[in-house]
Amino acid sequence: MRNALLLSLVLAAAASTTARGEGAPQAQPAPAPKPAAPPATTQKPAPATPPATTAKPPAPAPAGAAPAAPAAAPPPVRRAPAPASARGGMAITVTDATGATIPGVRIAAEGPTQRGGETNGGGQANFPGLQGGVYRLRFDGDAVVSFEKEVTVRGGQVLAVDVMLNPAKKEAPPPPAPVAAPPPPVAAKTGPAGQPLQVNIPNVLEADFVGKNPRRESLLACSGNTRSSMLQVNQPTPERMYSDADVAYYVIGGEGTLKLNGKETKLALNDFVSIPRGGSHSFERRGGRTLVLLSVLGGEPCDAPK
Repeated sequence: MRNALLLSLVLAAAASTTARGEGAPQAQPAPAPKPAAPPATTQKPAPATPPATTAKPPAPAPAGAAPAAPAAAPPPVRRAPAPASARGGMAITVTDATGATIPGVRIAAEGPTQRGGETNGGGQANFPGLQGGVYRLRFDGDAVVSFEKEVTVRGGQVLAVDVMLNPAKKEAPPPPAPVAAPPPPVAAKTGPAGQPLQVNIPNVLEADFVGKNPRRESLLACSGNTRSSMLQVNQPTPERMYSDADVAYYVIGGEGTLKLNGKETKLALNDFVSIPRGGSHSFERRGGRTLVLLSVLGGEPCDAPK
């Protein structure tokens, strides 16, 4: 009501001013008054609801705030792999009739997966990673009777296999070969027993001196299998070798050389030489004096020809 009364007064004042100004220069018309605001009681129309497809603008970020991180993309969807066929295994224990485990038994598994092995010190063997299926097991060993068994392995399971084996029969050893009777001992040849004898070597040498002869051998004693003699050498002797007797020499005069098995050595007064049976030897004089040797031969009858 107040606004309507104010509007009526403004219009009346304008009409009075117009009537007084006829014949005078026309003034610029006054600007039209602004429409009065609607009464306070007038209800404002409700704003139209925006279409559902209209996106609201994002609210401005407060001053000084860090920019919001972009939303993470969802992870890609992965397909689960097809389940692989699970493998199984065997846990094998080998015992005898008393329940004692048997080590060293060879095991061969024939089936979808070929395996082989040997039981350990506890009589056990493990075959992991086997494909499921039917297997033929064979057990062999030097101390057991061979045995075969059929088992079935299922995927994802370990099959316990308990086997009892019988001991192998021990073959009786062959009888020992008859021992040939040793040949009867051959009686050793023995020469005749001699008489006790004592001689003076210088006297024998003077009585049986070689002189200018090439060589001379004088028998001193003969008893059983021992022959003693004196050998005088002016010229080299032929090689001697006794296959069944040993001989020893002692230098009692002069100087010379001994050739034993092709090797020469010097001989001087009072030298002693021992030659085992089978040794080839010879003597040669050195210097102006006759080489005189005392010889003792043992091992064959003293009366055998020399």
